Amino acid sequence: MKKYLHSQSGFSLVEAMIAMVILAVGLLAVGLMQISAMKGNTNALSRGDGVSFAQSVMDTLRSIPMDSALLVDNGGTNLDDGIAAGNVAPNPGNADHSGTELFGANPTAGLNGMNYTIFWNVDDDIPVSGAKSVRVFVYWNDNKFGRNRVIVTSVVGGLYL
Repeated sequence: MKKYLHSQSGFSLVEAMIAMVILAVGLLAVGLMQISAMKGNTNALSRGDGVSFAQSVMDTLRSIPMDSALLVDNGGTNLDDGIAAGNVAPNPGNADHSGTELFGANPTAGLNGMNYTIFWNVDDDIPVSGAKSVRVFVYWNDNKFGRNRVIVTSVVGGLYL
């Protein structure tokens, strides 16, 4: 009888429980990784829309005549007027121009349903006489990642035609 008991092979209940715990921890890690990937994809989509808005505004500003009302320096002190410091909401009212002039509304809704606040500043005769430096700001508030922004700067006119 003793010989028969020693020759038995297989898993004990303790070994099976340890294997289940290891499997559960691994599946939990895979689930958390999937959630992080989904958040990253959402952030990338929002950032892509923000960059698209900024480039669209900049392309429009680069294609209009230099004496257009959209390229007038409205007396701002520098190209960063209206920019938010830290995680504070931007103040487009301090900027030279806002997205209402191009999109009819500010904030403007993106393809993903996110609201984007758009504004830009113009500085005359920078970097050379006859040129205008333009800085476009696009802000949005993502529920998962907080306040985000895209800033695009370009020169129009002067030697850069």
